Amino acid sequence: MGVETVPGRPSKVPALLVGAVLLVLTTTLPYLTLINAVLFAGIIASGSAAAWYYIMRHQIRLEHGEAFVLGALSGFAGGALSVLAAYLLEKWFGYIPGLESLQLLVAWASRLAPEEAPNFQQMLALVTAPKEISLSDLLVSMLLTGMFYAPFSGLGGRLTVFVLKQRAKKKV
Repeated sequence: MGVETVPGRPSKVPALLVGAVLLVLTTTLPYLTLINAVLFAGIIASGSAAAWYYIMRHQIRLEHGEAFVLGALSGFAGGALSVLAAYLLEKWFGYIPGLESLQLLVAWASRLAPEEAPNFQQMLALVTAPKEISLSDLLVSMLLTGMFYAPFSGLGGRLTVFVLKQRAKKKV
């Protein structure tokens, strides 16, 4: 399946789920979405959490490349699931994930550049406008979002291995 990279090693599926769930939370929960406004920190943290969980739970070393792939897979899954979650939240409850954060950012940007305020308000109006999405549009959006989030989440997995290896060197 691609998740079991080495025979005899424990499954990476629980770690992938940890990273994917964290990514969904940081892209759908009110105000928590703001964390991704800072260099995709929530997405990077999701890959980091997946790698950390796998390493700590099983007490197994991961190479940088393995950690990147683990993080990237969790980022892909989390990105796809976040689009699905956003679609369902908007469809069932009329809630647009990240809207509060976007409103805060628009208000902040409008204060910094008052001459651009109408453009920011127009952008906000586009995001909140009612829209119909076909199943094919939803699937393509899930695929593209997963592909976009994967490298950032993979970077988080790689960063975790780097930090853990640095800590291990200091203890020796």
